Formats: sequence, C-alpha cells, structure tokens
Amino acid sequence: PQVVAISPTEGAIPANTLRLYVTFDRPARGMVATRDLRLVDAEGRTVDGAFMDFGQDLWSPDGRRLTVLFDPGRVKQDVEGDGDSAAPLRPGLSYTVEVGRKHFHYRVTPALRTPVNPQTWGLALPNAGSREALKITFDREMDAALLRDQLGIVDDQGGFQSGRVTVSASGRAWCWRPNHGWLPGAYRLVVGSSLEDVSGNRVGEALDHDVGKPDALSQGSVLLFKVGPRVVRQDAGAC
Repeated sequence: PQVVAISPTEGAIPANTLRLYVTFDRPARGMVATRDLRLVDAEGRTVDGAFMDFGQDLWSPDGRRLTVLFDPGRVKQDVEGDGDSAAPLRPGLSYTVEVGRKHFHYRVTPALRTPVNPQTWGLALPNAGSREALKITFDREMDAALLRDQLGIVDDQGGFQSGRVTVSASGRAWCWRPNHGWLPGAYRLVVGSSLEDVSGNRVGEALDHDVGKPDALSQGSVLLFKVGPRVVRQDAGAC
C-alpha cells in the first residue's frame, strides 16, 4: 500500500497537534502499523515515544485510513513534565513524519489552547434556486475527518438536508452542495458536539485547560443563515 495523503497537510501545525490521519491507496490494515511511523527533528534524530501505542491500531472501516495519536500525556501541559517540557513538537522547530518512503514536513507554531468558536467562522451563502455550495471558512485548521460527519444543514421545518460534503486539503474550509436546488428561506448549520480542531479543542471546551477550573461543557452549536436571490458571493477558500 502507498501513502496518498496525510492530515494535517504539510505546512504549519500547532505544537499540541493531537492526531494524524494517514490515507493509503488501498486497504493497509495488517501491513502497516503505527510503529512504522517516525517523527524526526531537523537534525535527523528520531523523537522517541512521540506516538501513542495502544497495542491495537486505529483503522477506518475500509482499512485505508490509519489514525495516529501523539501521546496525549506529552501533548497536555503539566502531565508528564513541567509545562510543555515533554511535548514531542516544539514551537519554532521543524519536523518530518516518515511513513515508509514518504516524508511529510511540518513547521511547528505555538500551541492552540482555546475552544472552537463557530461565531468566528465565515459563511459564503448560495443563491436560491441554485445548487451552489454553502462554504464555511474556519479560523484554524480543523480535524478533517470529523468535519465530514459533525456538520449538517437543517431547514426551517427541522428537516436535515441531503448533500455532498467537500473539505479543503488545509482543513480550513468546508463546502456543502445540496442534492437539489436551494429553496429560499431560513436554514441552520448544526455543529456536532464531537467536532474538534487538530489540537482536540471542541466547541466551548479546550482540550488542555487548567485543572479544577470550570470550563464550558462541550456542546453543539447552531448558526442561522438565510438563502435568497441575488446573494453577493464571497470567496471562502477552495474545497
């Protein structure tokens, strides 16, 4: 099996990135394992214990996507070391994830420790009567796998709408194209409670918060929007 994609995509990722998704061109369960991945620093040294070993790999039902977790005890502050001292990724440095013959390069930015806030998202609305996509842009890179099943469209009668989801390679844009033309009226974008960014932060709840400090319960959210004629379209990023 050959690696065809990795998420987060190549580029900059937060120091507390929680997981990677490695996608293969065909089922790879039983032929590839988490232990086959290496995290290498800019000096070519392997970062020991960077990935969590559950004793059983986390595969998608079709056996093509492997989920690899950075050790949460090292990602979170003050668990296995003072502050971020145990973190496998350090801000300002560069790393390479090696999967077989594939090398994916990352530059590490400061950790992201704030809850997801849907009120910061941008919406580019479609026109009534069209099958144009509703486009959502995010203020951070989101978990690409969760974006596919944690967002939904509901009409003003409470009925979930059927359509096709596309997620940008960067994880910063989500597009939803209806199976039928948009009817004019009010709609809701429903955000599931399990939606996370790449650092495991959810709506109203940061993964890494002060022990004993009350935090908002992880809960879903709803964004209201209306579809009408002659909407001025704005670029929401590629999907």
